[in-house]
Amino acid sequence: MNARFWTQIGQHIRVWRVGLLPGLLVIGLVAGARMTGSLQRLEWTAFDRALRSRPLEAPDSRVVIVGINEEDIRRVGKYPIPDRELATLLKAIQGYQPAVMGLDLFRDITTDPDRAELAQLLRASPNLIGIEADVSSVATLKVKPPPELPPTQVGLADIILDPDGKLRRCLLASKVDSGTVKYSLPLLLAAGYLKTKGIALQHGTRASDLIRLGTTTLPRFRAYTGGYVRARAGGNQLLINFRSHPAPFPVVSMMDVLQGRVKPELMRDRIVLVGVTASHSLNDTIMTDALKGSLLSEATGSTDEYQLLYGIENHAHAISQLISAVLDQRPLLHTWAEGWEYAWILLWGLLGTALGLLLQSPWKTLLGLAIGSMCLVAIAYGGILLSWWLPVVPSLLALSAAGLTTALFDRDSRLLLEQRSLTLKRTYDAVHNGPLQTLAAMLRSVDDLPAETVRSQLQNLNQELRSVYESMQQAIVTGDQRYAQTPIDALLYQVYEDTLKRDLPGFSSIHTFIPPDFTLLKHCTLSTDQKQALCLFLQEALCNVGNHAVAASCLDVICRQEKDCYTLRVIDNGKELAAFDRAASDSAREGRGTAQARELARSLRGRFQRHPHTPHGVVCELIWRSSRSWRLSHLFESMQYLRKRL
Repeated sequence: MNARFWTQIGQHIRVWRVGLLPGLLVIGLVAGARMTGSLQRLEWTAFDRALRSRPLEAPDSRVVIVGINEEDIRRVGKYPIPDRELATLLKAIQGYQPAVMGLDLFRDITTDPDRAELAQLLRASPNLIGIEADVSSVATLKVKPPPELPPTQVGLADIILDPDGKLRRCLLASKVDSGTVKYSLPLLLAAGYLKTKGIALQHGTRASDLIRLGTTTLPRFRAYTGGYVRARAGGNQLLINFRSHPAPFPVVSMMDVLQGRVKPELMRDRIVLVGVTASHSLNDTIMTDALKGSLLSEATGSTDEYQLLYGIENHAHAISQLISAVLDQRPLLHTWAEGWEYAWILLWGLLGTALGLLLQSPWKTLLGLAIGSMCLVAIAYGGILLSWWLPVVPSLLALSAAGLTTALFDRDSRLLLEQRSLTLKRTYDAVHNGPLQTLAAMLRSVDDLPAETVRSQLQNLNQELRSVYESMQQAIVTGDQRYAQTPIDALLYQVYEDTLKRDLPGFSSIHTFIPPDFTLLKHCTLSTDQKQALCLFLQEALCNVGNHAVAASCLDVICRQEKDCYTLRVIDNGKELAAFDRAASDSAREGRGTAQARELARSLRGRFQRHPHTPHGVVCELIWRSSRSWRLSHLFESMQYLRKRL
């Protein structure tokens, strides 16, 4: 038993080894596709959808947006907002005593005749941060800061978009053409606010050095972060963990401030951002799929999957995630090292390969892969909820593609092995029921036969052995169409007649042949293999009589239907050995014929037995239920089981 078990294990290993190679090849192709960036946009889309589907968070009241909207521009009468009106707005905001204030408006041109008032306000406001654009290598895209502000009060307003035109990361620091390291507007505003809480900004001399706000280290975006491949990761960048809320920040208009409609506590000790929220007068919008709503979509009633953010909203999200990470321990977005991501992809690919090998049924394989895919998506979504970006798209591809490919190759390999095994089995059956039966008959009477007769029988045996090859070749070519197309009763009649024509010693003494009636089996539903096995059973039973029965005078083949059961019985009255001894010895030997009969009985959900016949001989019989009766019985048993369970 142990030897058979280990033999089966060895066979499975050989099959799995063949099936494992296609799975590994598919995993390699998926990994290669990811390395070349072919899956990058799919990974971005999955990342955005996961962020978009997060539960709602509480709004962040520490960041306040003062938006200059279309109504404000109409009241002022022109855009850009003149310096005098802007100075009036900033002075009104300063009256609310904000902790820090960001001016997200370019004010590098000083030709306005009313510039003096704004210039004086800028010089006298140490908590005000202005903007410039100095990251681009194109000179026409650079914008200088307000000359009245010192360099420490100027932040970069440059925005980094991915190749699909969508926003997913923000700039923190960059080395500009002059060789100096400059910080972004969101980082300076967050650092200024945290400074009022006693928390300092720590950074090295290079833009790429890690940035710390107190004890919080900001994870630097790199060229291969998450689903990115060879991304432009210059300076110091950070993935944006957008605040999941349709109205994440308090928003007031310019006129709300100038007309005193703002409560003092809304801006006191807060971060106040001043910028444009007018999409028609100034095209300052950015596209993202990671949010369910924005100021622009709320104003226009847009229900598009993608959202357009004002530039000032982008800065607000970046600021909020920085101060929330430090003060609220709201996690920043993290990713695994590149090696761990590919190990994760390999793991899911191997799981798909294992499912393809173990679940040999196509439907079971599809169900297993579907369950595995749902588990993977659930784990990846759970990772997003914990602010970890896991590689879900390549893992999903590796799981499903490796699983399906392995299942197909494994199925073909198993079919090939089964076909080989079936061919060997049928070859042996053909030899066993043909030449071996002839040889057994010769051995029984070889001492009593003259040499010429033995020579003639050997020639017949030689011909039978050669005919085995021809019959097997024909069976392979035709696919056993004879068993598929011919009714079982006709097949059994043919086997009965052909077997009795064979020159077997046990048949010579039989004078009474009771002809069978196989027509009862005409309506019996049998597969092609079952038909063939039933023919072999009859042939084997008749050959046993011809080879082992001595002085048998009667051979009776009975086929009948009793109580929804079919019975095929072969009875002889031979006297060579005691019937019980002959049946017992045959059972002890458990030869190929007995094995065939037991396999057929299991296939038909019936039983096979061989027992002595009174007063002499042996009964060899096969009993099985009709297909209709078996289905009704199985249904009844299932109903009984359900009744007990309920």
